[in-house]
Amino acid sequence: MSTISIEVDVSPNDTGTIAIEDQDTPCSYPAVIDIKNGDSIILEAIPESGYHFVNWSGEPIWDGESTSIENPTEIRVINAMDITAHFAADSNEFVSEDKIISITIPDGATALDGEGNPLTNVEFIAIESVPDPPESVGVVGLPYQLGPDGATFDPPVTLTWSYDPADIPTDVAEEELSIAYYDEDAARWQELESIVNPETNTITAPVGHFTAFAVTAPLSTAPAAFTIGSLSISPPEVSAGEAVVISLLVANAGEKEGSHTISLKINGLTAETVKVTVAGGDSETVTFTTSHDETGIYSVDVNGLSGSFTVKEETSPPPAQPNERSWWLTFGIIAALATAIAAPLVYRWQRRS
Repeated sequence: MSTISIEVDVSPNDTGTIAIEDQDTPCSYPAVIDIKNGDSIILEAIPESGYHFVNWSGEPIWDGESTSIENPTEIRVINAMDITAHFAADSNEFVSEDKIISITIPDGATALDGEGNPLTNVEFIAIESVPDPPESVGVVGLPYQLGPDGATFDPPVTLTWSYDPADIPTDVAEEELSIAYYDEDAARWQELESIVNPETNTITAPVGHFTAFAVTAPLSTAPAAFTIGSLSISPPEVSAGEAVVISLLVANAGEKEGSHTISLKINGLTAETVKVTVAGGDSETVTFTTSHDETGIYSVDVNGLSGSFTVKEETSPPPAQPNERSWWLTFGIIAALATAIAAPLVYRWQRRS
């Protein structure tokens, strides 16, 4: 009877061995044995500590998939065979050698490599150059290429990334960081829905496939820069107790939103302080209202802009003066009365004389 060569394989290396019945020692990767055509052998996958058996693969081995997970399993050798035992880590977490990145596979999730076999290992490869750097964001630290290529997950697995706060641009808050993946079809970086934990300096995001990943941050934008002007004091002169309205314009010439404190000083003493928030490239009008009972000139200072207003005494209206027409009317009445009285007296005087 002819002898057939059969190869047994363990994938990945050092995660387990294959024992063949009637052999003195278990076969480990790689191993080749000779067996007579038509004989049956029993294969048993023996995982190393920390790993468990997943399934068998190879061609041809079994009819259908129902027996591909049996361990040990018996097969009848009728031709040359290349048989692989697949093992997976007992832990559902894969961690990069530098401890920066980890992949956590949830219980019950389907994790397959590029050939459709159960995922047994994850590759973490640091990338020295960033492909097609994004226009609106910057990359914090080094990107990583995750493999194997073509690996898929259902549901998505969790990618956890540890970052160094020293790598974050000074004008970027930690909460603005995110994990992005490189979309090869679109040739650009796409941000993932990420959760930042500033206490542990980690970012997590769900991923459904492997590609290049990186931590990204918004590119530096001009910080808030405030200018104030257009000081207005109205009215400039009031009576005691009347209100004076003091207003000015606060403009933000920067690109980021910011807050600025505005203080009103009257005669060198702080009368009121407000904090105004202005969006980048926008402006806001700030208004103060004040009143004083004492007369005098009051100096105004608002963050270096100066002016003044005057409080004067409240005066009584002058007495009404008779107009010229009323005076002539009164004079005419008096003259008529005098004439009426004098006429009889003159007449009597003329008769006596």
